[in-house]
Amino acid sequence: MKLNLIRPYFQKTGIFLLIFVCFLTEFRAEESYYIEEGIYTDLNEALKNPTDVRVLNLSYRYLTTFPKGIEKFQNLKHLDLSENFFKTLPQEIGRLQNLQELNLSFNNNPIDLPQEIGRLQNLERLNLSGNRLTTLPQEIWRLQNLQELNLSSNYLIDLPQEIGRLQNLEQLNLSGNRLTTLPQEIGQLKKLEWLHVNHNRLTVLPKEIGQLQNLKELLLYDNSLTTLPEEIGQLQKFKQLVLHENQLTTLPQGLCKLQNLERIYLHQNRLTSLPQEIGQLQNLQELHLSSNQLKTLPKEIEKLHNLQILNLNNNELTALPKEIGQLQNLYGLNLKLNKLTILPKEIGQLQNMRDLDLSDNQLTTLPSEIGQLKKLHSLNLSGNSLTSFPKEIGKLQNLKFLRLRGIPDLIPQKEKIRKLVPNAIMDFGEGPKLKRRTTQSRQRKSQNRRENHGN
Repeated sequence: MKLNLIRPYFQKTGIFLLIFVCFLTEFRAEESYYIEEGIYTDLNEALKNPTDVRVLNLSYRYLTTFPKGIEKFQNLKHLDLSENFFKTLPQEIGRLQNLQELNLSFNNNPIDLPQEIGRLQNLERLNLSGNRLTTLPQEIWRLQNLQELNLSSNYLIDLPQEIGRLQNLEQLNLSGNRLTTLPQEIGQLKKLEWLHVNHNRLTVLPKEIGQLQNLKELLLYDNSLTTLPEEIGQLQKFKQLVLHENQLTTLPQGLCKLQNLERIYLHQNRLTSLPQEIGQLQNLQELHLSSNQLKTLPKEIEKLHNLQILNLNNNELTALPKEIGQLQNLYGLNLKLNKLTILPKEIGQLQNMRDLDLSDNQLTTLPSEIGQLKKLHSLNLSGNSLTSFPKEIGKLQNLKFLRLRGIPDLIPQKEKIRKLVPNAIMDFGEGPKLKRRTTQSRQRKSQNRRENHGN
């Protein structure tokens, strides 16, 4: 009897032990695999077989001095010393002739690189981000095979002209520094595909930026740019242009020559108008222009046949051109916080429209054609001055969300409106209107962010 009672216990215990043994076996197999592949995270273990070491990761070890014996790893290709507390590197670093990647990021000290680092002629990737660097060691410019250089999150105030020597450079990250300009020699980096200069203090770009014919990605947001060079139109491989949080007042015509451009981020600038040539961007899918000072849109916007998202939130638009109805692929339109008093009837031609935000304008009526937006999923009319509601809204069978906050004249019509769109979730709350963010407050916020970064 007692044996029957304890048998299930031993059965469960046996199963648990079997699972644990399998797990331990698999773990040891994985551990052996990594060692066999030459990947080490323990220096003492690595020193037992120095010629087998291909990857050595000593990050997050709170090291203040360079590990002794590291020069013995003649076949080492990847060395990660990030998140430590180094101030200097020994001359022996130059003996690692096969090293391809060196990560010294976030040691929280200006690292003194020895001349011998210039001997690492096979080095392809160097990460010096987050080290409080104010200047760059000359030895870097001898690394002729360098393909990726990360200098982000330092205190650099200028970039030496010697940057032009790194002819094989493909990726350059300068974000989060104190740069006010770039040297004209930047144009010599013919293989550069990826340039990040966001979160700096740039006021101007050199015209030589147009010589970077292989550039595919350029991040320039959160700077102090007031203008762009016409030569930016020569970057024909561009698919994405990120320029938000600057002080741009106009756009160069050259920008509209970027035929492969798919996304433009220009929000939080000081644009008052768009060039007519914007219609040349035939492949444009997203156009983000919120928090500018736009008063009108050019009729040439009708040529953007592939446009899917148009964000004009927080501008000074009083009307929309009738040509907006030609944007047949548009499914997201944000016109919140403008000064619209009327909508063109052509808005009903936007057959793929799913999300339409018209909140916080000065609309008193809606065109009956709004009922033609058969795919409309969300409609926000909050904060307007509507006195009536078109019955054609009842044709919007796919409408799921209808927001009518802060429109007192529609409160008595609640039930009537509910019957028009019984399947939609409605919001009649009488919350306060959103405050319009001024250009000055936006620029002040960006400036404070940059100053805080520098401290």
